[in-house]
Formats: sequence, C-alpha cells, structure tokens
Amino acid sequence: MAKRSQKRQRGYSLVELIVAMALATLVLAAAMMMLTKAMDATAMVTQRAEMQQNARTAISFLSRDLSLAATGFPQGGIQLPTGAGSTAPKFACNAAAGCYLAINQYPNALMTGIVPNPNGGPMQLGVQTRAVTVVYLDNTLPLNTFPLTAINAAGTQITFAAGYNPPINDPVVGLQVGDVLYVQNANGTAVGEITGIAGNVITFGNLDPLNVNQSGAAAGNVKSLANPSPPAAAGTYPQTSAYRLNVITYFIQVTAAGTPRLMRQVNAQQAVPIADNIENLQLTFDIFDDNTGVATANLPDANNKPNQIRQVNIAVTARTSARIKQLGDFQRLTLGTSVVPRNLSFRDRYQ
Repeated sequence: MAKRSQKRQRGYSLVELIVAMALATLVLAAAMMMLTKAMDATAMVTQRAEMQQNARTAISFLSRDLSLAATGFPQGGIQLPTGAGSTAPKFACNAAAGCYLAINQYPNALMTGIVPNPNGGPMQLGVQTRAVTVVYLDNTLPLNTFPLTAINAAGTQITFAAGYNPPINDPVVGLQVGDVLYVQNANGTAVGEITGIAGNVITFGNLDPLNVNQSGAAAGNVKSLANPSPPAAAGTYPQTSAYRLNVITYFIQVTAAGTPRLMRQVNAQQAVPIADNIENLQLTFDIFDDNTGVATANLPDANNKPNQIRQVNIAVTARTSARIKQLGDFQRLTLGTSVVPRNLSFRDRYQ
C-alpha cells in the first residue's frame, strides 16, 4: 500500500517539464506578437487621426482668412512709403524674432488684399513651400468711431478722442504695440505700425519691424495725408479716420527638432503655430482681367496682378508625428480646397 501511494504522488519527469515549458513559451510568444501588432495598429490609427486633424485645421484657418481678403480695404490696395528717402516695407517681421521669411517685401511697395509669395517658404523634401499674406479690416474694435483729434506734422503721432467704450487700449480688444492701422482722409490713404501707446496717443515711430513708418519718405506715409500748402497751412490735416488691419502671413517653419508646422503671424506680433507636422503648403491663384475678359488659372504668383485674383487654390500636406513602423517612414496626407475671396471676386459693373 505504501509503495502504491508513493507512486501516485510522483511529479513530472524532466522531459515532460521541458515539453510543457516549450509549449507555454510558444503560446506566450504568439500572444505577445498579437498584442504588439494590436498596439502598433492602434498607434497607427491614432497618428493617422491626428494627421488628418492637423490638415483640416490648417485648411480651415487658411480658408477663413483668405475668404476675408480685402474686406473693408481699398480694392486697389494701399501705397506704402515710396520715392526719395524710402526703403522697402516688409511683412512677416517681429521686434523679438526679426523677419520670419527671406522674401518678405511688398511688390511695388503696394499692400493689397492678397500678397502671393511663391518662394517664401523653406524647402521640404526637395519642394519649395509657399507663403501668403492676407490683409483685411479688423472689426473687433470699431476704431473708426473714435474721432481723431490731432495728427502731428511729421505724421508720427495721432491722438484719438477720449471717453469711448471700450477704450482704444482695452486689454481684450484694444490696440497694442505691433498693430497696423489704416489711416484715411480726403487726401488719400496710408498705413502705420503702432510702436507706442500712451493713453489715447498713438506713436508711429520710425525703424519699426515692418518698416512702414517712414516719416522721411517722399510719399506713402501718414505725413503725405496732410493738406498741401498753399492754400492750407502746412502740416494740417482734413478730417481723418483710422482703422485696424489684420495683416496675416501663413508660412511653413521647421523647428530645431525637425518638426514642420504651419505658422500664422498677424501684423508685427509673434508668429504662432496653427498645426504641427504640416510639411508642405502650396497655393495657386486664378485671375480675371475685367478689361480684356481673360481668365488665367493656377498661377503661383498671380502674374504679379494681385488685384485680379478671383480664386485661391490651396493644398496642404500633413504627415504623422512619428514614422509608421509598418511603413518604415512617415505617412502623408494632402488636402486641397479652393477659396473665392468675396471682396476680390465681386465687381460692380455699373460703377
């Protein structure tokens, strides 16, 4: 009896143990492989969703601003400082960061509702990315309802009437250093960049980041809006109004870590990222000549005729934030759309 009981309690043999361990290892390896593939698939789906969201965000911002191009803005644009004593005005510049683009001058020193910049962005994968500047009136502060009570003879300071709500220096919607104002009276139009605010007194100091404050230029500055002498006294101005502009530049920037992103810069403020991992931005322009009735499509520079732009074609390429393991490379997605800027497309043929 004792021998039989002892035999029944005998354990596994070495061979049986090795076989069991081998089988368990195979099962665990298969389970780990399935888990790894599931995790890789989940990561790929997450990155694809993020990539699509970034592309849609970029398209949405570009479409919104381009649709507003030239709103409340002279159809022919505004002549910036020109003539003797002038130097080229710029866009996409900031006091702290300098200029974001190597090509950043207005053609013919003329600020228009859309300023094409076909060579403005960095090279990406052997492709020249593009930039664009959009200009339209900013209605968040009804600045034209604030009467101008004084403009100095040099055109470097303007004074608004007090007692309005919200005040011009309201912390939420008020003016701030770096904003761009459009000044208009019976003698013409001009642009000034705010370099100082003291109460209701606005300063347009020379050597501003955008180089639009040029009191010594022969034409195209605020001083040129003064009454001619004679008959009026030199340095006096007719009734004048001021408006705040949004001068917005979109461009691709590559970070120190190598991440490409779409940037949006307003007036002379700091540029901010709109969407990460935007690798390419391409824009072409469809123009129409009202005099000849000739339409031309898909021009990268609008034939240097920005006032004839009737449609903007946008293509944005986004990539995943990391390389997809299954592909061994980034996955990319290109979204495109076309925008018809209503204030550039509409023409009153009865005027």
